[in-house]
Amino acid sequence: MYKKCFAEYKSYNKYLIHLWTDEGYSTSEWSSPAYIECDESEAKYKGLNGEPLKKIYKWKRDMGGLHFHDMSPYQNFLIDKYGINDEPSTTHKEIFFDIEIEMGDALTPEYIQSAPKKVTSIAWYFKQEDEWKIIILDPKQQLQPTINGNKEIIPVYNEELLLSKFLTYMRELDPDILIGYNSDYFDIPYLYYRIQNVLGEEMVEYLSPILKVKEKRSFRTNEIYDSKQPIEIAGVESLDYMRLHKKYSWEDEPSWKLDALGEKYTGLNKIEYEGSLDRLFEEDIEKFIEYNFRDVEILVELDKKLEYLALTKNLSHKGKHNYGEVYHNTVTQDGAISAYLLSEGIIPPPKEKHPQKKPGYAGGYLFCPKAGVYKYMFDEDLTSLYPCIIMSLNIGKETMVGRIISNTLPENLRYRPYMNAETGLPIPSRNNYLGLNDLKKKNPQEELTIENAKGKRTQIEVGNLINLIEDMEMAVSANGTFFRTDKQSVLSIILDKWFNERVKYKNQMKKAYKAGNAELGASFHLKQYTMKILLNSLYGATALPTFRYAMNYAILSEAITLSGWRIIQESALAANRHINKLMETEI
Repeated sequence: MYKKCFAEYKSYNKYLIHLWTDEGYSTSEWSSPAYIECDESEAKYKGLNGEPLKKIYKWKRDMGGLHFHDMSPYQNFLIDKYGINDEPSTTHKEIFFDIEIEMGDALTPEYIQSAPKKVTSIAWYFKQEDEWKIIILDPKQQLQPTINGNKEIIPVYNEELLLSKFLTYMRELDPDILIGYNSDYFDIPYLYYRIQNVLGEEMVEYLSPILKVKEKRSFRTNEIYDSKQPIEIAGVESLDYMRLHKKYSWEDEPSWKLDALGEKYTGLNKIEYEGSLDRLFEEDIEKFIEYNFRDVEILVELDKKLEYLALTKNLSHKGKHNYGEVYHNTVTQDGAISAYLLSEGIIPPPKEKHPQKKPGYAGGYLFCPKAGVYKYMFDEDLTSLYPCIIMSLNIGKETMVGRIISNTLPENLRYRPYMNAETGLPIPSRNNYLGLNDLKKKNPQEELTIENAKGKRTQIEVGNLINLIEDMEMAVSANGTFFRTDKQSVLSIILDKWFNERVKYKNQMKKAYKAGNAELGASFHLKQYTMKILLNSLYGATALPTFRYAMNYAILSEAITLSGWRIIQESALAANRHINKLMETEI
């Protein structure tokens, strides 16, 4: 299986693919195909809606009728090569690292780009060889090169030697993944700019096994394209454990400092010292070394506890992308869904040409209870609510038929729940077209404005709309969007598939643990957890118009969230009524 992939641009739509796998390193020429609508007689492929398509290699983005031309070349290559095979690589070389620099001003992006202060030490742990090393600046020559067990101290008398030795080790070790803490924001960009300042611009290329390192800058503005991960090292994936924890912990930590997380999850703290870190470096260099090693040790122990690296590998291989893109849900979802469609002989649709995001839309339901003393309390948690709504209503870009546009209420008011001021409970009779039964309560002669999937609007009487929905057996969501049910939506299909995969892995996990195989059980636990993340994050992707399987103005997302509102409100109201009936109390 692949470990990392890099597409080197050669000429229009022609790339040199650099691929690192469990078997080794290789290169190959690659042209990204596109699929264009054509006559049935020429068609060899079908689109999501049955469009006749043919494959072409000479195409331009402004051509009409293009499908699946807008995925990054390297991800397209990985999907073509590996399909739905999602087993992660087993031969990664991983380095946990941390750098220290002289004290300076606040670490703003501008300060980091100027990189004015010396790097005083770089410490790392090479996981696969169980080796610890630190290169430390020792201008007073107080230290001797030391090897103590699996720990090595490498003193150098100037910064040029420190950075040069680090680059040499990078070439020798050839790591696949660099893991730091706040490393995407600080360690890697600071090293990039400091190496340029001290050794020269050409030397920074030695961070990459294929000598390709660059800033991610906007083609139009020349500004740093991604301030969270501004440096791209071809052939080396960067993973920032702070970003990973923010993404996967689902907790609002009181402090995001490494020291706080280390104490909470591993029982390890940073090395304590008096005064500044510069003072520690000047007065107690051995303790300074211990300090730098401890930062790396906390990282290593955090991953043993939290296993974000293994999770990242699972998700990345599911979505057929490099590990550094795991922070972007749409990349994973797009790759996973597109790989599945192609395996079924269906060409994925193009992204929206001019994506338009709704300024604001109804999010998840949040009930704020009224303060007081109550005799009886009821709370509920609905498992996998959004995935179940997508599947039950058959929500999808290709199954959306139309939606009701309000004639009477402003958009911002139409989506707000009406609450009983006395009880704090929702009032179910909200005038926002919540499902077919709500339509049937309206005057059948009342005219409504409806908008079809292509944005065309027309007037229709309520009675005629009800007949249309019933004749076509359409599902109606809580925001007045209706979906065909004669064919299953892609989102519904993929969620059903992922649900089944998760159930399979959970059963295998239970069997392994029951048989006493803790290692195998942990492996299946990680697989089922991967599926859980995919299931729960798909809704979020539908809110982004840049997502291939979403629609402008968050239409699908609102259909999901407002249906969730209705389900929660109605179920809570029903439960409260039932409990109060049993207890002979009043709601």
